[in-house]
Amino acid sequence: MENNYKNAHTHIFTMNNAPKNFLELYMPPFLAKGVDNFTNTNLGAWLIRQLASSNKGMAKRYATFLQIGKSKYQTDIFEDLMSRYPNETFQFITLCQNLEYLGVGRSVSGFEGQIEEVIDIKRKYPTNILPFFGLDPRWKSSGDEIQKTVERYFETKIEVGGTSVYPFQGLKMYPSTGHYAFDAKLRKTMEWAADNGVPIMTHTYYLGGIYNYDKDYIKRNLNPIDPYTGNIHGAPNAVPKFIEEKGGLFGNLFNGNDRKSCRSSCSYFLEPHSYESMLNSIKDLKICFAHFGGVNQIQASEGNNKDSNQINPYGVLRKNWFSQIQNLMTQHPNVYTDISYDVAECLLKENSELYKVFFREVDKSYGNQILFGTDYFMTEKDSLEQVAVQGFRNYASNAKLQNGNSLWDQMAKNNINSYLESKYYSGKPVIIRSV
Repeated sequence: MENNYKNAHTHIFTMNNAPKNFLELYMPPFLAKGVDNFTNTNLGAWLIRQLASSNKGMAKRYATFLQIGKSKYQTDIFEDLMSRYPNETFQFITLCQNLEYLGVGRSVSGFEGQIEEVIDIKRKYPTNILPFFGLDPRWKSSGDEIQKTVERYFETKIEVGGTSVYPFQGLKMYPSTGHYAFDAKLRKTMEWAADNGVPIMTHTYYLGGIYNYDKDYIKRNLNPIDPYTGNIHGAPNAVPKFIEEKGGLFGNLFNGNDRKSCRSSCSYFLEPHSYESMLNSIKDLKICFAHFGGVNQIQASEGNNKDSNQINPYGVLRKNWFSQIQNLMTQHPNVYTDISYDVAECLLKENSELYKVFFREVDKSYGNQILFGTDYFMTEKDSLEQVAVQGFRNYASNAKLQNGNSLWDQMAKNNINSYLESKYYSGKPVIIRSV
């Protein structure tokens, strides 16, 4: 519905939808297993509930994050998300993710199980939830099969109170899980998306988020031929190479160096520059580079982050990702970005000036291409959803742009409506007929 405010970036997957050893991406295997096993016990679940219900502090935030992620059903997480926005009808883009190819095992539900559960939520909350379908080239054996299967999911309407609605409103990619966006097996799906106005959301937080943890796999897949140019990506002067990170005794003992090396090397898959050939070839492709490159890249562009890896980021260009996204939005009117996760980090004292950066960016020529989003529930360990949203909303509602709109209306309504407009989303309310 066009008059409703929207959150362009949320997650509702559970640990049943994630790989069995998912926590090994972020901590040593013995610790990951211990945390997973303990939180599955009655005592562990009780302790998480107690901490999550406490008044404040880091323990509350981490407990809330674990409590949400350990939810049995995605419905529970979505209903928790809605509860953070009381007294108004908010709409939420929820991003389904194919997490089956991270190098840490497969999920309990399987990707299709995750999707079917989201379709059930769409039946229950047809107006509130706007699901994006997870896209990965490894999902099917050919590009033709991927495109046809995606289209079938989108076209298979579901019955809601006597009317039929499309179940999905967009696509979600997460290239740091081990593939480039320009993968040849995705080309037909990209062309189909452009032909139908289907929006795509892609992860673009430098050195942040989920990544592939299979060192040999990454090495084998860093240097494909770009089907849009016919050349090896980065050739001849900047061909991607696996990045061997070094560390101390702790890193060697607990695989910390391997995790860091895999994460750094997956930056090649994520780099905004890697999308240029595809964007130049598929003119109407509508894609949002989530997170605007990440808070650290924004701060580096402002001269406020002196870390060498942030000043000279990994990638073919070795250029700031915030700046790369700015350039893509200038060149392509269908390229978008959002401030998800960033908006939670803005509550930290060192990031308190970033609201003004967002205002400055939305007041530029590409300002209608910047979206409001939070990255719930991934942000819960940094800030509770309602706190992050209210902090930004208080500022943005009183910040007036040159076009006369408030920053809040522009980002949380107008821009997202434009981004969503497609064959599968018209902005018109779902009318549920009584039976």
